Amino acid sequence: MASSPRIRWKPDTALSTIHAAYSVAVGAACTDEKLEQALVPCVTQINERLLSSSIDMRGFWSRLVRESIGCVETRAACETALVASGCSALQVDQTSRGIVRQLDECRIVVRDRFPRLLDQLELRSRPLRERWDTVGRGVLNQVAKQIWGQSPPKNWWPASVDGLFVQPLRGGDGGFEPGSDEGKNAAIWIEAMLTDVLPNVPEVVRVAWLVTRVAIEQHIAQKSLTSKPGDSTFGRPASLTSAWAFASVPIVLRSAAELDLVPGSALPISAATRLWRLSDAAIAGDVLSQWWEKLDRDPQPLPVALKSLSQAIEENKLISPPAEPF
Repeated sequence: MASSPRIRWKPDTALSTIHAAYSVAVGAACTDEKLEQALVPCVTQINERLLSSSIDMRGFWSRLVRESIGCVETRAACETALVASGCSALQVDQTSRGIVRQLDECRIVVRDRFPRLLDQLELRSRPLRERWDTVGRGVLNQVAKQIWGQSPPKNWWPASVDGLFVQPLRGGDGGFEPGSDEGKNAAIWIEAMLTDVLPNVPEVVRVAWLVTRVAIEQHIAQKSLTSKPGDSTFGRPASLTSAWAFASVPIVLRSAAELDLVPGSALPISAATRLWRLSDAAIAGDVLSQWWEKLDRDPQPLPVALKSLSQAIEENKLISPPAEPF
């Protein structure tokens, strides 16, 4: 059995600021009205600068969150996000300077709202960390069996994953960074919720889903480098990444049901798809539930089933650009 990764948990105040700014910038529903209103002026100036430079606004914010994971310099994360979202090389330096100034204002706003944010995140994260220590390894072992049967590769799970806690602002949220050759560690981040938003979709299962997403993307990246025509479709085309993102939801829920963490009689696929913010499309949960039910009735190799899921995702436009894991 492939050994599950060790999660190195820690609170992240810098990422908390970026996450809060992102949430306000894209018009997401926020649970902290005071913080939201205080961030609006700074975030509005950033968005106006992005729009005036014809930069993909949502793409920039999504990429900024991801680049900020494990990054000590906001300027570097901002420049990378700008280039990725269409900023010309001639504009990057000037544009990033202006945005970083406003992000520093956002940091001051968050600090004023939560003067003891680091201590607060430490306390808030404790229940989820303890819950993960109890059931996490068991859930991941079941996930590996769901995907690989009794013979998962030894290197299926990364050896370690950084687990970053951020201040809750959206009533539960999370994301991941699969790591890269540029020295980035594999990481997940999650809002430090004291209680489960939905009793039938515990936050500890969201953690398992995020770690699974890391493993899948790492595997796809490795296979994409070594695959040849005719190889298994599991890791070959990166186009299957979206199908894997969706398929991982019922796979993780089924694994959690084996440990009685979620109801096994009717997996809460639609609820988890909404709660984990996998797609803005209202029908995403129904499409995924139907695919899983069909796979349950008529089992077939997962690589084959992923092709039909990929087609359903495309036909129903379940992922709006940019298709960034967030």
